[in-house]
Amino acid sequence: MVKNDNDQFTYDVALSFAGEDRKTVKRFAELLEAKSVKVFYDETEMSDLWGKNLIDHLADIYGKKARYCVMFISKHYPLKKWTNLERTHAQARAFRDANEYILPIRLDDTEVPGIAETIGYIDLRHKAIENVVDALERKLAKAKGQGPTVPAPFQDNQYSTPQSADSPFGSIPMPKPKKIFTQLEKDRYAKEVFNYMKKYFQHALQQLETHDSNVETEFDEITSLRFTGRIYLQGNIKAQCSIWLGDDILSNTIYYNEGTHRLNDKAINDYLPIADSGDELYVHIGDSLLSTIHVEEPFATQQQAAEYLWKRFTSPLERR
Repeated sequence: MVKNDNDQFTYDVALSFAGEDRKTVKRFAELLEAKSVKVFYDETEMSDLWGKNLIDHLADIYGKKARYCVMFISKHYPLKKWTNLERTHAQARAFRDANEYILPIRLDDTEVPGIAETIGYIDLRHKAIENVVDALERKLAKAKGQGPTVPAPFQDNQYSTPQSADSPFGSIPMPKPKKIFTQLEKDRYAKEVFNYMKKYFQHALQQLETHDSNVETEFDEITSLRFTGRIYLQGNIKAQCSIWLGDDILSNTIYYNEGTHRLNDKAINDYLPIADSGDELYVHIGDSLLSTIHVEEPFATQQQAAEYLWKRFTSPLERR
């Protein structure tokens, strides 16, 4: 049914989920959109959905217009009318299409009618959502005939165990060589982390105002690679920070400066370099001698890195 034509699909991915799981799915959608993946996610399509016959429109999307359907399986999923509609048309597409189409993500152990246990799935209870997004990006690149764009996720050990029918000794562990990341790969990952952090701080500041009526905030994007945040308590500045990506020496390091006085472009209170494990790139946090936040594990995802700096930034409010 499906031709190998990259332009035939309106969306790279259509997300199917129950409303109770929206928090997780929204984050998943934001991470995909940050990678320029075309996502059908109802909140971002609100203006387009307004006034349409949703039964026909959703049938068209989940049956024809997406390259993959990512299905978030939970106890809520089989109980919803709209998810059952989406699932029905996704399964009909999967039946007609020789290529895999439904990509299940498990949030719990619920069984969903028609989704066989033998279908390969990812369990989000055991995998970081950023790694799942990276895996989906690689899958899309392969489907479009492109080369890999992101490194492979962390492996459980340094050996792979391919099956060999010809070997009289069964499956023999093969050593896995360390992956060497180029400067370009590290720079691109650093920019991805920085852009995620910028969106995180902008949203978090808005949420802080909603959470506390005595608080007002400001977010300013100084350049594409630098932003500032301010928190005012009853009209008086309580916390201020500046976050920027790179300098003349280290282009793949995120720098942080804080204080209630004028921010100094030269001074830093913390820095987060991009490092690699030999399998995957990550953000190294808590390395600065000036760090005030204790961390158990310095190897952080982009979300953990954003949370780390957010805690530093908002710590003055915890002492009031």
